[in-house]
Amino acid sequence: MIKNKQKLFVVSCIYVLLVSANTLYAKTERYSFDVSLWGIRVGELVYSIKQTSDDYDISGVLRSKGFARVVTKYKFEAQTQGKVSKSKYYPSSYSEKSDTGRRKEQKSIIYNKMIPKITSAKDPKPHWAKPKSQKGTVDPMTAIHLIMGDRIEKKLCKQKFNLFDGARRIEITLSKIDIQKNSAQCRGDYIRQDGYTAEEMKEGKVFPFTINYIKRENVYAVESLEIKALRGRTKFTRR
Repeated sequence: MIKNKQKLFVVSCIYVLLVSANTLYAKTERYSFDVSLWGIRVGELVYSIKQTSDDYDISGVLRSKGFARVVTKYKFEAQTQGKVSKSKYYPSSYSEKSDTGRRKEQKSIIYNKMIPKITSAKDPKPHWAKPKSQKGTVDPMTAIHLIMGDRIEKKLCKQKFNLFDGARRIEITLSKIDIQKNSAQCRGDYIRQDGYTAEEMKEGKVFPFTINYIKRENVYAVESLEIKALRGRTKFTRR
């Protein structure tokens, strides 16, 4: 009887260790960037990702800082959860809330068989991209990490994916400019695909950007990202 109890105890311990293995090996990475427009600090982007071999959880905030707070106060918070398979990210749920001082909004996206379903108090506009046709896209928070996250050398400058924010579809592609022993540089293109008005597409369809990396131990970390957007040259600088 005692031996049976001992066996049961050992089996139970092994089971607990097996089912909790992913949690035991979970790691959390934190990223902080200053945001500047034409050289003037206007905000900050801070996010963290907790990841195991199978799952990931990202939460972040983009808020106005410095001179921008005199003109307008803005805060955007978002969180996403999903699965990781063969280094690819598949979101399962996403939520966001924004506060411009004048207006507050909330939105959530649930993914069923990789197809997003939107929940929002805001009625969709006729020109917005239809969620049912966005299978395989990722949410904004996952997209941020795919662009700004640390990379090993063999995965540098090879990102290509489609982002859907609940209204607009964007394609992101990266290509190699230069990779050195302790630094690297990639070119990226932010390409508007669907969900925009004809006027918005005339304003611009492709927005090129450049990412500069610096090597830290065994990975290349984003040192800065610079993009020429409609409001001007915007730069994200790692803190």
